[in-house]
Amino acid sequence: MIDEEKEVIDHFANYEVEIIKEGVGVCGVHHCNLWQVQKEVLSIEGNFKGGEKRNYQPHFCPQCQNEHKDRRLVEYGASPEYGTDVTKPQEVDYFEKLRLQKGVDLRKDVIVKYNYSDELSVINTDNFIKWIIDNLGQTVKVKTIRPDKYTEQRRNRFMSDEEKQKFLKLKFDIETADILILNSLADYAEKDIDDVNALLLSTKDTCSLVILSIPESDSRLDRLPIRLRNRMKKAQIMNISSKGIQR
Repeated sequence: MIDEEKEVIDHFANYEVEIIKEGVGVCGVHHCNLWQVQKEVLSIEGNFKGGEKRNYQPHFCPQCQNEHKDRRLVEYGASPEYGTDVTKPQEVDYFEKLRLQKGVDLRKDVIVKYNYSDELSVINTDNFIKWIIDNLGQTVKVKTIRPDKYTEQRRNRFMSDEEKQKFLKLKFDIETADILILNSLADYAEKDIDDVNALLLSTKDTCSLVILSIPESDSRLDRLPIRLRNRMKKAQIMNISSKGIQR
């Protein structure tokens, strides 16, 4: 009879990390139990100073890890150790990956709070938006909107047939988006508030809103139409700061 517990322990040893427990969730790709592990990482989060180590306890899927290792082995000319068919593209559930790593579910609304005066905050916010487009954009329709550009196109829509068609296409993309990123609440004039609010209200019911805001524009969240305002009160808050703290 196989000692299943011993098998599991030996299997855990392959990862060279401290296993805390199994069954902390379900992998979105393989539908198997996720593990929670503990390892030390360098950190500038919270009260930790740059260069200090802290314990990090991520969740991960053993099968995803094995597949990743096999693909790296093949890249270096070796044979896969875990039987992965490397001829098939690797399947990744990016929604689940983001939820596990950052605690943010982009199937729901998110308010991203960052700060222009914090250079790293701006860079990390830009990288986050690019990550959404590059990864989630493979499976769902992601549309990024600069409100100042939107209002300019809206004003120019009667200037020519070409401008009209450009605006109609933009309007269609907004209305059919699965994730709409508004970048940002700070980037439009007071006189254009009603137009931007109408833009946000024109999305479909299943669309996730990702609204970027800096401290100077946070008050505009309280000036959204009541339906949007109530919706944003339930939104997840994501703080992006070089210090890893709420701004």
